[in-house]
Amino acid sequence: MSSEAIDEAELIREYTLELRNKNSAIFVGAGFSVASGYVDWKGLLKDIFEDLRLDPDKEKDLVTVAQYHCNQSAGNKSALTQKIMAEFCIVKSPTKNHEILANLPIQTYWTTNYDKLIEKALENAKKVADIKYSIDQLSVTRPDRDVIVYKMHGDIDHPSETIINKDDYEAYPLKMSQFVAALRGDLVAKTFLFLGFSFTDPNIDYILSRVRAQYDKHQRMHYCILKKVAKVPNEKACDFKYRQLKQEYFIRDLKRVGIKTVLVNDYSDITILLEKIAASYKQYSIFVSGSAEEYGKWSKNTAQEFIHKLSYTIAKNKNRVITGFGLGVGSAVINGTLSFLDNDGKTISDDEIVMRPFPQVATGSKSLTCLWDEYRKAMISHAGLAIFVFGNKRDKTDKIVLADGMRREFDQCGALGVIPIPIGATGYMAKDLWNDVNDNVANYFPKEKTQFVSKKLKTLGDETKTPDELISVIMELIQYLQKG
Repeated sequence: MSSEAIDEAELIREYTLELRNKNSAIFVGAGFSVASGYVDWKGLLKDIFEDLRLDPDKEKDLVTVAQYHCNQSAGNKSALTQKIMAEFCIVKSPTKNHEILANLPIQTYWTTNYDKLIEKALENAKKVADIKYSIDQLSVTRPDRDVIVYKMHGDIDHPSETIINKDDYEAYPLKMSQFVAALRGDLVAKTFLFLGFSFTDPNIDYILSRVRAQYDKHQRMHYCILKKVAKVPNEKACDFKYRQLKQEYFIRDLKRVGIKTVLVNDYSDITILLEKIAASYKQYSIFVSGSAEEYGKWSKNTAQEFIHKLSYTIAKNKNRVITGFGLGVGSAVINGTLSFLDNDGKTISDDEIVMRPFPQVATGSKSLTCLWDEYRKAMISHAGLAIFVFGNKRDKTDKIVLADGMRREFDQCGALGVIPIPIGATGYMAKDLWNDVNDNVANYFPKEKTQFVSKKLKTLGDETKTPDELISVIMELIQYLQKG
């Protein structure tokens, strides 16, 4: 690893914390759209390089190259505008990376890209995006917006107004001063993750330098992901070492303006890293699955007090509680969570508790079973951990049987990568699930954590343990898994 770059664990830990605190922001550059089939800057200027008889491999200041072209045309930008229209007017699909970001609780996006990939990904995630690419739009707020997307260099719908050459960049701090001020404010108040960005953009350099000058040693730290320099075929060893050295200096200079760097070996590793961030964030959302017509060796009061206290403790440790309102369990989950919120002076919101009572009557063309399966998937997809307690119901003959719905929720957790924590000591379906997990710990938990998990799981299956002892172990296990 580079001596200047940070380990990915630091990025995951710190950015997850900012996501939980609703303090996160994203800055997306041209490189983030390439995987969707759009050109990068060099691809956009390909014909211009040929016309100017310049070598794209030797030219790094692409803004100046675009200006050279305009100079050749007496300041006329029409060819550049047409080129932007030709390359970006075709609607392409967002990538997996866009999808991951859109499903995280990020409320602020900045981009220098002209395409609509971010907007499309947010739309697919059922989020209302307030798009800003002109000065006039800054003073108008879209009703019921979930996120703001600042397209600081323009939008494909208005290609003649996009920022591309040196004239545009030089005029930007004056003509688009409100965007400069908005970005400066966000860089001070939020933690950014820069993706697909090369940091050669003069506008960003201008803004970062002024934030640094204003806050000096007290500026907020941000993060970026860059591809590690790799040796190319037939490259001399001395040339490769030179490029490595330049990257080290570059990473160090980014620190100067408050940006820490994580290096990846390949661009596909960015997806893996974003998935880890998403998984880390989700582990603070805990699904409590359970239903009970009876409580076996537990009295009704003891069982419901256990569930109440467990939910209270989960919420107290800054986790979001998710419940499907299972019979005999859901009310205690809700009451325990709401009791903490009331004691802590917090309002009820989806950031603290997600309550999703199951539909009881089939309407439309779908059967009730189909509706329930879709409902389970949508609910569990928000969680990173799942706790299973009790799990019984009455069948049509009024006989107490194991709750097959809990088994389906367990299977759905497996399909969605949600880590299960069955409390076998509560009996019924939870005991069956505990047997499955306890016998195959490595199939359900990260391999490096199986030793600790196995020990705690055995306690969770011990019917002689008191409710307080079980809660203590459950919380130990949750906190251990959340450490990453």
